[in-house]
Amino acid sequence: MLGASPVRANEEEVVAHHVRILGVNGGVTQQDGNGVTITRTGEGAYLATWGDDQGQFLGWNIGFGAATPADCAGYTGVRDTYTAGTPTLAFIVYNSSFAAADLIANQYADIIFYFKRTGL
Repeated sequence: MLGASPVRANEEEVVAHHVRILGVNGGVTQQDGNGVTITRTGEGAYLATWGDDQGQFLGWNIGFGAATPADCAGYTGVRDTYTAGTPTLAFIVYNSSFAAADLIANQYADIIFYFKRTGL
């Protein structure tokens, strides 16, 4: 079933899960993202978990921000493969030194996960 505001896309029945996580001294606080939970699993490592299978995973976008924007210079996120059976997606945040890095206080990540729900 599609949400109230379907995404316009070149695929049928695409849904987008918008999530914002905020760094808090070695942890993470999820500020937005109904239906998905983000947990920290290690240094710079995070796991997105849904209550049920979301369909065919199409991709994601991740962007970084901070109270002091230069604190996020060079940051990037790399994802693993979506696992429908659990349903989870692991990802790692890397800093400008190419080392896995936690989001620190007042840094945040805005993430959008895209799924094709046709046939569910």
